[in-house]
This record gives sequence, C-alpha cells and structure tokens, in this order.
Amino acid sequence: MAALAEKLELASPVLEVSNLVKRFGAVEVLKDISISMGEGEFLVLVGPSGCGKSTLLNCIAGLDSTSGGRVSIGGRDVTEVPPRDRDIAMVFQSYALYPTMTVADNIAFGMKVRNVPKPIQAQKVRDVSDLLHISHLLDRKPGALSGGQRQRVAMGRALVRDPVLFLFDEPLSNLDAKLRVELRGEIKRLHERLGASIVYVTHDQIEAMTLGTRIVVLNQGLVQQIGTPHEVFEHPANLFVADFMGSPPMNLIPARLVAGTGGQELLLSDGNRLPLLVPPESLAGREVADIIVGLRPEAFSLASGGEGVAVTTQLVENAGSDTFITTELGGKTIVVRLPGRTGVEQHSRIHLAADIAHACFFDPATGVSIG
Repeated sequence: MAALAEKLELASPVLEVSNLVKRFGAVEVLKDISISMGEGEFLVLVGPSGCGKSTLLNCIAGLDSTSGGRVSIGGRDVTEVPPRDRDIAMVFQSYALYPTMTVADNIAFGMKVRNVPKPIQAQKVRDVSDLLHISHLLDRKPGALSGGQRQRVAMGRALVRDPVLFLFDEPLSNLDAKLRVELRGEIKRLHERLGASIVYVTHDQIEAMTLGTRIVVLNQGLVQQIGTPHEVFEHPANLFVADFMGSPPMNLIPARLVAGTGGQELLLSDGNRLPLLVPPESLAGREVADIIVGLRPEAFSLASGGEGVAVTTQLVENAGSDTFITTELGGKTIVVRLPGRTGVEQHSRIHLAADIAHACFFDPATGVSIG
C-alpha cells in the first residue's frame, strides 16, 4: 500500500495548469488558475455563466491562446502546441457532426485523417458503437437521430481516439431532463469502465456532484474551491460556494455568538436562539462575535412539543418524495427540505429543529469559512 502511494505521488499529473491567465483585450477572464489532475480522474469545472469555465477548457484544448501561465498534458508542456498535437479528444455541446456522413463515417473520420488502417478503423467503430449501444445506427445520418443519439455518436468519435485526456464542454445541456439523467449515467459508467481521464464543464450542480471525483468551483475567473463532491458540499470554502452548490442552496443566516445558560448559543436577529451543544473547534475560545451560520435545507426537521424555533410557513411545495417549505428565520428567507407527506400547510405556524452539528460557519467580513 505504501509502495502504491509512493508510485502515485511520483507519477506526473495527466493535466497541470500553472498560473494560467487569459485576457480578452483589457478584460481578465481567467486570473492565476492553477489545477493539477491525476490519471483516471474525473475533474468537473463548475460555476455560473461567465465565470470562465469554458474559456479554461478552451485554453487546455488549445482552442484559445493563453495570456500567461503554462498548460501541461501527460507531462508535456503544450502551452504553445496546436490542438491536433495535444493528444486530447473533445466532446462539444453542439455535437459537431458532419450531416452528410453516416454515423460510422462520423466516428471513423478522425482515424481516416490520421491514415489509420481500414481494418483497425472498422474494429474500433464496432467496439465503440457496442459500448455506446449505437450499433443499429451506424448506417444512419445525424439528421435521422435524436439529440441523445447524436451525443452518443459525438462521444464515440472521441473514444476511438484513445487520447491522454478527454474534454467535455457541457455535452448534456441541449438535452431534455430525462435524456440528461440517462446520458449522465452512461458517462459515469464509461469513466468507471475505461478509467479515462476527463475534464468536464457544466453549470449543473447535479452533474458536478454525481460525475466528478473532484470539483473545481469557479467564479469571476478565480478558483473558489477544489475538492471532492463531499468536501465541496459539506465544507464549502466560502459564502459563494455555500450559496452556489446545492439545490436548494445552503441557508445563510446572520447570527451572534453569545454565552447562554447551557454554554455558547447563536442569537438570531428575530430573537430565536440555536444552542451549540457541542461547539465546533473552529469556534473554540470565541466570545461575543458576529457570524454567519450555514444550514442545508435538509438540516432542519419538524420539532414536537413546542421545542425548536417557531416559524410561519410562507410557501409549501410538495415534490413527491420531498416537501420544500419557504419561511423566514433570523430575518432571512430560508428553504427547508422535509420528507413528503408531512401534512404541513401554507401560512401555518410550525416548530423546527436545526442540526447544528452539521452547520458551517463563515466570517461575515471576509465570507471565508471559519475552521
């Protein structure tokens, strides 16, 4: 086990982005981006529109030049290398298929350009079409395919390349909700089966959480956090990540850390108090201080016997397995996720218990996580 760890530590990253800067005129779109990715990782770049995630992917692919910094793929500096020589394969949002070619010819096109022998072309087309369940479509043209089938063909064209690195640019955003779920599962299974190294751009948090082995959260051209889905969701680095990751997002409630009869408490602006039964180490030794408490919607539950905090429901949405309640706590509108069939009515008075053990705490001045 120790030998394996040492081997992994010594291995060169499949992708290394060092101090990358990208400017369009006077506008700095990417600001000192540094990312390292190991072999077989599924790295997801996520963030709101305009945050720089697609620009970063294009810089990795060589479709956009860099204004500073370095890009290495497979241990080779490719910063000035053209896209065709970077040993990458890219899957686009728009499929980018040749409409006059059959599915088989679309998949084989890159191999034909590189003068791969025809028997090898035919074998690879058969293999990848079996893998993606599109063998029955090989004689059709893209115009006769559904959106999901076209995206499978685009993926097949990338897979026959067998590159060092796969780049996916929001490949599912043009599909309907049902197809997105279906193809998301296909991509996850392909990654597990092939052990491919993938960089995947999306604005969809569900895609990021379910697909990624690690997530890079971007905002305004800056890396906000890099971590596993669990780390990013449970321990957001700052208020932006807390508010962005999660659907519905984390509730962020201003509070004041005060001394109570049973120890430290969180005093909210509406007079409600949340006791810190087991104060986290990050708050140890702090006396009266302003703080922002982050609680996921699922951290709340209905309290019985008049315990917990009393709130009035403003909106009740029954989503089948879940019931979402919009209410106000500590002067902030919050969303609570409860099990379905709770029987809670709109504009009713209820009591909520909060699982403070799973709360996050942020410095209101800097927005950075405390602890």
